[in-house]
Amino acid sequence: MIGYNMVGTKDLAKAGDFFDKVFGVLGINRIMDEDKFIVWGRSMEDSCFSVCLPYDQKDAKPGNGTMTAFFAENEETVKKAYEAAMANGATCEGEPGLREFGYYVAYFRDLDGNKFNVFYSAAAHA
Repeated sequence: MIGYNMVGTKDLAKAGDFFDKVFGVLGINRIMDEDKFIVWGRSMEDSCFSVCLPYDQKDAKPGNGTMTAFFAENEETVKKAYEAAMANGATCEGEPGLREFGYYVAYFRDLDGNKFNVFYSAAAHA
């Protein structure tokens, strides 16, 4: 349903390095790298994620109540992605663990303060 999600950054190179490490755990690679934005995904035909320098050249700011969630293959992958985020400057918004409705989730904020989670649901993989 979603074509792509994009968040702003103050430093494209640092954001690129950060997400390369987190997405590397999830098996997701850069598929586009331009002067003002970077895109990760499995292909341009699937949902993608990107970071950009804001078009209006004003400061990038995270949205209150805005969060992007990424699928993981299993609970161990959730933990590894969270650990990669923490090792590369993220701040914790909720350590890996079982949450409501059987979801195993970890929450973090990237270097620009954008909120993310990585999750696994046994029910979704049944």
